[in-house]
Amino acid sequence: MAKEKKEKKVDEEVKQEETEVVEETATDSLEDKVAKLEEEVNTWKTDYYKVFADMENSKRRLEKEHQNSMKFMMQDFIEELLPVVDNFERSLNVQEPSEEIQTFLKGYQMIFDQLMAILEKNGVEAIEAQGKEFDPNLHQAVMTTQDENFDHNVVVEELQKGYKLKDRVIRASLVKVNE
Repeated sequence: MAKEKKEKKVDEEVKQEETEVVEETATDSLEDKVAKLEEEVNTWKTDYYKVFADMENSKRRLEKEHQNSMKFMMQDFIEELLPVVDNFERSLNVQEPSEEIQTFLKGYQMIFDQLMAILEKNGVEAIEAQGKEFDPNLHQAVMTTQDENFDHNVVVEELQKGYKLKDRVIRASLVKVNE
């Protein structure tokens, strides 16, 4: 019996060692699984943040493009309208009109003022040129002259008005510049 007790005790020790080995293996396996899952979670988080940042950047870019398109959507229309404005101004500059023509000119002037008010309301403004220093961003020099009454590099005469839409030059002023 002592021998059987001894064998039982040895069997129990072997079983206990086997159980400990299985438990260690199971623990190692669980720790590996947890580590893998944490790594996967971090990968998913990183991917999510990248996609979220890309979406935010796209959203900002589209908003900026939309604002610019809204700001300058009338540019083509206004560019086509400017020759009409020029012709209107020329018709109003009649030298020594008769009384009958003066009546028409008053009406034309009222229509012209109304047209210019609408353009100004939509962000169009004439570029000041006469007597100003020449600015190649706003003016296009087509002639030069030497006039002692003006400083060097000053616009002597405006040959055609220039216009800006908000901050963008639609058409540069054609000017004569003093050398």
